[in-house]
Amino acid sequence: MSSKPIQAYPTHGLMPKQDTQSASFIKKYPNYDGRNTVIAILDTGVDPGAAGMQVTTDGKPKLIDIVDCTGGGDVDTSTVVKAVSDENNRAYIKGLSGRTLYIDPEWKCPLGEYHVGIKRAYELFPKELISRLNSERTKATLTRHAHLVDETKTRLCAFAKKHASTLESDPKIAAEYKDLETQVDILKGLKESYVDPGVILDCVVFFDGKDWRAVIDVEESGDLKGQPCLTDYRKEFQFHTFGEADLLNFSVNIYDNGHLLSIVTLSGSHGTHVAGITAANFPEEPELNGVAPGAQIVSLRIGDARLASMETGPGLTRAALHMAINKVDLANMSYGEFSASPTEGHFIRLLAEEAIAKSGCIFVTSAGNDGPCYSSIGAPAGMHSSFITVGAYVKHAQMQAEYALLESVKERPYTWSSRGPCADGYHGVDIYAPGSAITSVPVYGLNKLDLKNGTSMSSPNACGCIALLVSGLKAEKRTYSPYRIKAAVVQSAKSVEDPLNVGFIQVEKTWEYLENYKDHADQDILFEVVVSKRGSQRGIYLREQDETSQVQYLPVTVLPTFMSEHDTEKPKYNRAKFNYEARVALIASESWISAPDYLYLHSSGNSFQVKVDPSALQESQFHYGEVLGYDTTDPARGPLFRVPVFVVKPTVLSNGTIDYKNVEFGPGDIVRRFIHVPEGASYAELTIRSKSPTDTHPARFLLHLLQLVPKKSQKNKRTYGFTLGAGSYASTDSDKEVVTKRFAVRGGLNMEVCLAQFWSALGKHTLDINVKFHGVQVGGSLTTDLGVVQLNPQVTRLDIVAPIRREDAVDVGVSFNKLRKYFRPVDSSITPLSADRNSLLDQTRLYSLVLDYKFKLDAATNITPRFPTVMNQLYEHYLAGVFGIVYNIHNKIIGYLDVFDHVINIEAKGEYTIRLQIMSEDQSVLEKLKNTLCEIDLDLKTVNFNTHRSIGDVFKSKKSTYTKVALERRDPKAFYVAAPLTEFPEEAKHGDALVGKLSFTKQVVDGGHYTAIYPVPPSATEKKKEESSSEKLEDAKIVSNLEEAMRDLQVSYLKKLDTGSDAYKKLSSSIESTHATSTILLEHKIEAIWAAGGGVTQSLLRDSPAPLTVDQAKQISELADAILKQFNETELLAYFGRQKAKTETEQEKTVRKENEKKKKQVVAAHKSKAAAWIAAAVSGEATPEFDRSYEALKQWTGDDSETDYTSLLIKVRKERLANRYGSAVQALQAYISESGFLSDDATKLKRVWELSASLYKDLKWSVWVEYEAKHDVIRVPPNGYAPF
Repeated sequence: MSSKPIQAYPTHGLMPKQDTQSASFIKKYPNYDGRNTVIAILDTGVDPGAAGMQVTTDGKPKLIDIVDCTGGGDVDTSTVVKAVSDENNRAYIKGLSGRTLYIDPEWKCPLGEYHVGIKRAYELFPKELISRLNSERTKATLTRHAHLVDETKTRLCAFAKKHASTLESDPKIAAEYKDLETQVDILKGLKESYVDPGVILDCVVFFDGKDWRAVIDVEESGDLKGQPCLTDYRKEFQFHTFGEADLLNFSVNIYDNGHLLSIVTLSGSHGTHVAGITAANFPEEPELNGVAPGAQIVSLRIGDARLASMETGPGLTRAALHMAINKVDLANMSYGEFSASPTEGHFIRLLAEEAIAKSGCIFVTSAGNDGPCYSSIGAPAGMHSSFITVGAYVKHAQMQAEYALLESVKERPYTWSSRGPCADGYHGVDIYAPGSAITSVPVYGLNKLDLKNGTSMSSPNACGCIALLVSGLKAEKRTYSPYRIKAAVVQSAKSVEDPLNVGFIQVEKTWEYLENYKDHADQDILFEVVVSKRGSQRGIYLREQDETSQVQYLPVTVLPTFMSEHDTEKPKYNRAKFNYEARVALIASESWISAPDYLYLHSSGNSFQVKVDPSALQESQFHYGEVLGYDTTDPARGPLFRVPVFVVKPTVLSNGTIDYKNVEFGPGDIVRRFIHVPEGASYAELTIRSKSPTDTHPARFLLHLLQLVPKKSQKNKRTYGFTLGAGSYASTDSDKEVVTKRFAVRGGLNMEVCLAQFWSALGKHTLDINVKFHGVQVGGSLTTDLGVVQLNPQVTRLDIVAPIRREDAVDVGVSFNKLRKYFRPVDSSITPLSADRNSLLDQTRLYSLVLDYKFKLDAATNITPRFPTVMNQLYEHYLAGVFGIVYNIHNKIIGYLDVFDHVINIEAKGEYTIRLQIMSEDQSVLEKLKNTLCEIDLDLKTVNFNTHRSIGDVFKSKKSTYTKVALERRDPKAFYVAAPLTEFPEEAKHGDALVGKLSFTKQVVDGGHYTAIYPVPPSATEKKKEESSSEKLEDAKIVSNLEEAMRDLQVSYLKKLDTGSDAYKKLSSSIESTHATSTILLEHKIEAIWAAGGGVTQSLLRDSPAPLTVDQAKQISELADAILKQFNETELLAYFGRQKAKTETEQEKTVRKENEKKKKQVVAAHKSKAAAWIAAAVSGEATPEFDRSYEALKQWTGDDSETDYTSLLIKVRKERLANRYGSAVQALQAYISESGFLSDDATKLKRVWELSASLYKDLKWSVWVEYEAKHDVIRVPPNGYAPF
């Protein structure tokens, strides 16, 4: 045993509080621990049952409201029923699942009305929980299934043994044996196709005279007695658990007078962990407490479980409205995406103007985990200067307690922590805080605590720190504003020698600052900086070659911004605006920045000019400085405002390539180089060669490449991770490891090449880096990843040039793998949304535009629906929300859509609907969006277009004549792209488009191709032949056709008359007298007999109130025989048995059509006979009459039960009568596999599913009876379209 003493675990590092001074602050001020503050957590939801989420330090409930802002847990409960009593006088109602739901007699429901709804539990559960439950439930179900297989195989063996002597000689015995074999095969197939349906939840909502309440049948038992009657969580703080298997807690909110139930669950574990950092309270283990254990929490779920916890516009909007209306003290948002705009957006406006400026909420948000490049900050981080944006820092305490490192490394920002500045020059990241913790996670994860890291963890740590300050301010009854708090936090931060001067949060120092300057009213002013450069920017950011190669003179305006008025008729801040003035000294922090000495400032702001001289600055470096504005009456309190100045001078290449030799790395080291991408470059090839010693520690590296393209987000950023020093990229006998990456670039813009050794990766590494640019320009375009080439209908000329260097291996290719179809909405409606959660602070309602799109697919495929005018924007979106759902013809949900592309798997041909909801408070905007175009991309077998040297080659050569070429630098060439003359995709119709790529290399380049679009032209039409005089009908034929048409018309009207009416009898007698043996009249008589028994389908299913009798079957058989006598079946069969010529004369065409009509009538007659005899049979084997009819039918159709519904029902009834249930199920399964989701077949498919379930019941396969019952609700939702 080691002599080294075992020390106590460094628990203080599990939840970092020492370095931020939050622990010492609480020790000094025990009652300022967050109590009397309310923090909103905008995330995946907070588990009220998680460890540390029960009470605050002063005994109050920890979670005081739990809201699902996304709508993902919504249940339509608009169906209203009344209870009835059974024979035991127990009150019950029918649930939408079909279950009988017994009412608890203790419930109070004065109106006696119950709202019912239904929800599949898996629509509520987080993805990782579904994965675990699916595995556990599937295992349990397949165990039961295995018993069925064993039993069936035992019966099969016993049957074979018992009937060994007659197994082959007795057809009946052979058929029974075959059926048992079929049952074994079916069970095998059922196992392979098993999809766990999960729990189907019946939901009941009722009004108890005071509150709306909801009961959910989590046990699927139908017995609701004793189940908790939940009301809106904020009223009673009640929650429940779905079950011991999942341990997922849920609460409810009820909207729209009981017509909408929101079941509030979690879309992941992230939000609970965030809440744990902010405010968890462990009375028994206070060392595990969150930063502000006295604070209360409001959980606002913005992560939608339907989209794997992605945030959506509706969720963000509702969260912002909730914060504003309920006036929470603070909010933490550890969520985000990239934004194409650094400031604009509906959600951003709601936060800044409503939640913060009017309601006083302090909004803290994570910077993002997309570093280490500069300007890698996400959204909403930094999108408004009132937000507090937090980066992630790792301290030694975290390393020791959380990461189990072999060696301690330097404290620093995490490698992946996003950096500023924003694209418009705003500083971006305001503060650093610890970016990891081991704390609370949801119960369903089966862990009490867990480690997570990210700016998602640093933001709630900072938010908790600020909650301590707010708690103290409230306790001392001191006024404050979000602007005052942010200024104090930033001014008091501890320097960590950050290149952009971002400090580390310090609670005690911030408290001292707030105390020292509590009487300064101007601390409640937000000083907004506006730089007039290419529009309005919030800082000075010189990045591109043209602006860093000369002196810049930039107008700057400073605007003092006061808190907004709640009531404009009773303004609070006008007097403060009048009284405000400041005499400001302007100080430039760097010698290359010049500014005036002084600025007089009043409430309307003032402007001055800043000179930036980058001429002497070193290239390929990031330079940062500030213009600081100090109040001359009290400069010690720090600057009133800062004008950030960023300059990046890129290296300009002379030959399109650059080398960096012997670049050294250690743990956490980041090396940045800035390169002006040559005009016309389309992609870059970056090669890294490791020269590290063989005994060095393997290290993880991050390669990040970033260009700032105006109005384009970094969502498709280029980031690569790899390990060096482990022989991963080279042969074991090589002393160099080589990594090569190829990626698209934008010519003419600065590119940061950022390579970092991961913060915790040990060892020293020496690397050589080479960057080489390539480019083939098309038609003068300067871009590849944004370039679109639209081709002409037949031949397109393209001019190309290599602007950077000679390109030796240009490999021209034009290929298409997507078919794009365009759709307009078939229906649109604008309606106000429920006021409960869709109203602004001034009570303005949000409106919903719902657009319906219909489309039909001929085969299973993948589709990508897209709505270009409302997509690819989220935080910068001008709308309040966009959300879509894809349905099949049965209203089953196939997939979900939002503002980003989603590939939806369509498993069967059929008709589908997309319902798109667009939200805005401006109805005029919605009116303009009523005709929003939907484009759907479908998978397509690759189509290649040939490329040719000349237009003549297009028509002379069958293959491409221009593929592999060499392009001299700046020597333009032309070639021609030709659409195929034949073998064009059959599914491509006029108005569609083929979508693919135009490429000039076969090497893999991330995003490095032009998008090629080919609008599909009209197809060629054949010239119609003129009818010759010899083809004109003779008079006798014309008269005959007329008589037939009149007869058919009479019969059609006969069908419309009541069979007992005088009109019917008169018309029927008239037709009988002249056309007694006509096929159409005989068919009508057959139909009339079927109709008397409820129709063919009902008769074959034996669920008609008047089943077909033997006498009726005989009548149908005689009528069918009368039809058949009119045809020579032998001659007709011979005709269809002969091989037909590929081309036919007009006379042959006429004969074919006549024979096809005859065949159709013959088949219908035989089918009527077979159906009638099998429908009339009541038990045992089918009758001889049926056997003869069935064999005669199969002469014509074979076994067409896979595609013909009536033939299927005949076969299933035949097998079922003989107790051959396996063969019946097999027939149903074959029909289902061939069916699609078509409107004409929707009812038939439902009946087939019902038949399958009843046959499983006959077979006593209880596990599959239960399975079908659940899937029936999933396949055909009883309440139609789901809520958005």
